[in-house]
Amino acid sequence: MSYVTVTSPQLVLSLGLMALAIAVSSRNRLGLEKDLLVGTFRAAVQLLAVGLLLTILFQNEHPIGVLGLIGVMVLAAGWTAARRIAHGPGTGVLFRYATLAVLVAGVVVLVPVFTFVIRPARWYEARLLIPISGMILSNAMNGVALVFERVFASIHDDAPAVEQLLSLGASPKQAVERHTRAAMNAALRPTINGLLTVGLVALPGMMTGQIVSGTAPDQAVRYQLVIMYQLVAVAAVAGALAARFARSLSFDGREQLRTFADRRVR
Repeated sequence: MSYVTVTSPQLVLSLGLMALAIAVSSRNRLGLEKDLLVGTFRAAVQLLAVGLLLTILFQNEHPIGVLGLIGVMVLAAGWTAARRIAHGPGTGVLFRYATLAVLVAGVVVLVPVFTFVIRPARWYEARLLIPISGMILSNAMNGVALVFERVFASIHDDAPAVEQLLSLGASPKQAVERHTRAAMNAALRPTINGLLTVGLVALPGMMTGQIVSGTAPDQAVRYQLVIMYQLVAVAAVAGALAARFARSLSFDGREQLRTFADRRVR
């Protein structure tokens, strides 16, 4: 069994799908035409560049190259998770904490899997390490961003109640516990929903890609299960770390609630 190739002319033909989306936006006056057009070509440039980079990396596989690329992915994930957070301390401060949360969660989830479950012939095997790391780090990034956004926004909106609890003798942890718990629940919910509906609503991306490329369905299912379990675990770890960091940043050294300006990028 072999995969079906997509030639350059066939790829160009697929642009008709984006033209359809642009036409729908224009017809319904959604104002998304520019974003769709820019997104179409930006996605193509980014993915083609990544494809070229991965081809070179696969052909010249080396631990430094593989770890270097993963390091760039961690930094990009941390920066993305720290941006556009309303009522937070700012991107410059949050970037350090977001990157640390993504890195720690990624290591906690990826190292055991590549040590005991998948076990590639070489620990730095790029074709396995990079795609799987990308999926895991992306999920960690989304979890951290969601927790930061929810914790800072909910504490800001509920500041009088938080300060009242502090005045009654509650610790900072106790004063914002319901806010952090709700944020962590929200961060885990999409992954849990995916876990509950996988195979019923849709076939996951990795499983679909493997089957299309010629992998036996039973093996594709096993890989997908490992990935799903990793996604849940990394969301839990990253969300817990982000909640802890957000709580710490919300109070000063005297355990008084900090006030942050609304830094949302519109």
